[in-house]
Amino acid sequence: MGQRVGRILFSLLGVAALAAAGLLVPHFLTPANLLNVVRQSSIIGIGAVGMTMVIVILGIDLSIAGLIALCPMASGLLMLQGVPIVISIVAGIIAGIGMGLFNGLMVAKLNVPPFITTLVVGQVSQGLALIMNNGRSIGGFPASYVHIGNGSFLGIPVSDLLLLVMMGIGIFITQFTPTGNRIYALGGNETVVRQEGINADGLKLFVYAFSGFCASIAGILLSAQLDTVHPIQGDPYLLDTIAACVIGGVSLAGGEGRVAMAVAGALIIGSVRNVLDLLGVHPFFQNVLVGTIIILVVFGSGLSRYRRTVPV
Repeated sequence: MGQRVGRILFSLLGVAALAAAGLLVPHFLTPANLLNVVRQSSIIGIGAVGMTMVIVILGIDLSIAGLIALCPMASGLLMLQGVPIVISIVAGIIAGIGMGLFNGLMVAKLNVPPFITTLVVGQVSQGLALIMNNGRSIGGFPASYVHIGNGSFLGIPVSDLLLLVMMGIGIFITQFTPTGNRIYALGGNETVVRQEGINADGLKLFVYAFSGFCASIAGILLSAQLDTVHPIQGDPYLLDTIAACVIGGVSLAGGEGRVAMAVAGALIIGSVRNVLDLLGVHPFFQNVLVGTIIILVVFGSGLSRYRRTVPV
């Protein structure tokens, strides 16, 4: 019941925020700008799909910033060397899944804290992206690749469709499969899960690999939108991805959260940044605001949980 009320309040606050933005910024609610918001939010939203599962199992994935650079860098260099686009994209995705599997192995098998593991893997990934082209950007990709980020299909931007597909995959896994039920159980109480004979280590491997997969898709989409890859292009997206999950009600205490709500959180973050851009607010101050929002939401969530557990 509490979750349902929370989601209703979240939806009402989102609608109120959009209405306020429409009043403050006349051009915000135009169809062209709203499509632009979704397009800009697609990177955050896709990353949030994987991050949701990681946070649900009481983990964190700080490697996505590095993977958003490494995976498209690998794909881009292959394309520029004449390798077919599909093979190049698959290679980038495999790189993301591989790094995610390494995260899972370190966390599940060696009991290394997720914060340390994913932070190091993120730094290694970014370092590899820098090494691959001596710290320089690459660009000038084939038109069919750029179409992924800037084209449309049946009048709908491909980036929006890709976000919907990734969200659908995340929703299907978490809400309609036994694996999804086990993921939530693992986040709720790992000891009980192990006592039930469930392969907790295997679940962790899957979740971190899936997060790496999502990060690779997000990175490839970003490079297609920009027609370029920069070795540190993923840095701005780490904070926003975590913020999207937190704002969407994914509990940092584990065991609670929905993919669709995390994607909604990504749209709110994208809307906030879009409004601030239209108002001419400097990106540095935008980061301060997004960080403040995270703190307030986490504080409010913790306060609500405290009130439910402490008798009045």
